[in-house]
Amino acid sequence: MESLGKKLQAARIEKGLDLDQISRETNIARRYLEDLENERFDDFPGESYLLGFLRNYCEYLDLDGNEFVNAYKNQKIQEMNVPVSELVPTRPFFERLFGRNLGKIKIIAVVLVILASAGFGGFRIYSYFSSRPAPEPEVKEERVPVVHEISGAEFKGRVFSGDKLSVSVGGNSYEVSVAETAPVLKLETPSGTRLVELGQDVSFDVSGDDVPDVKVFVSDLYADDPERGAEILVATGSFPSGQETSAENGDVTVAVNSSDSSKQTVLFEGGSAYPVTLNATFRGYCLFRYEVDRSEREERYYQKSEILTVQAKNGFRVWASNGNAVKLQVIAGGKTVDLDLSRPGEVIVRDLRWLRDDATGRYRFVVMDVD
Repeated sequence: MESLGKKLQAARIEKGLDLDQISRETNIARRYLEDLENERFDDFPGESYLLGFLRNYCEYLDLDGNEFVNAYKNQKIQEMNVPVSELVPTRPFFERLFGRNLGKIKIIAVVLVILASAGFGGFRIYSYFSSRPAPEPEVKEERVPVVHEISGAEFKGRVFSGDKLSVSVGGNSYEVSVAETAPVLKLETPSGTRLVELGQDVSFDVSGDDVPDVKVFVSDLYADDPERGAEILVATGSFPSGQETSAENGDVTVAVNSSDSSKQTVLFEGGSAYPVTLNATFRGYCLFRYEVDRSEREERYYQKSEILTVQAKNGFRVWASNGNAVKLQVIAGGKTVDLDLSRPGEVIVRDLRWLRDDATGRYRFVVMDVD
């Protein structure tokens, strides 16, 4: 096979060129051109010079410079005396020790490291929590029962189970115990157990003369949460059966219905507003709509003999397609007032709610027409 030096020389002679002319036109010294044709590669100052001169000389002679550079590199490799041990790749120690099973062994080692780390972490966590002192159980502060002294003036306040009312009547003190506050107020009195519902007042005797001398009114309680107690109003005096007293604050009286339906009809009056219950008894088919405290609203057809009972804190608005088909009962403060809404076939809209009289500061529960 012809050497690259001979190929260069043959291409130059074929083109009729001499080394002096080529040296002038390529700026390559004549001696380096001779060294390339005679393959004296060791005479070059460095391999980079050699490769650069070789590419320029080939381009000048219209030869493929890459082909001659590759030929030079292959020739150089063939001339090198490389030990056989360096030609064979050396495998790492563990690969030579375990051979083809090294991959599986690596996987097993990784799994073992993960398990060891998890075990160590679990031990540290267990040690941390086992060394911490156990939290002390939360001690709920127990409420101490209170004894409320009631003499002369009315008592208004919130009572809880276990509290006592020390009531002074006729110069003597009598004890009334609060047994429960939910779902109704349960009182243990000298004359027996008394149950008072929300919005109801109950009179009973404590002195033993069979004449009621204490009256209790419940203005607020939580039927499903006895721990929140009950708000009560207690008055002392003489309360003959069938007669209600008029106290300075919180009393309840029934007003006579007004004959003029265009005006307000006062049903109850008191020193404060309290929950009111509405019972609707249907005498025939009627489309009836009601709204409680200006939020909860419901409407449906009711049949004869059906009864509807709802409770409100502030009041109701009712609408009936046939006012004569429904009879209303309003219950508050232990009193019940019956209402006939209108004539047969008349559509009615009524407001039943508490109003405050700015002049007196008292509250009235009234019935009003709505246009």
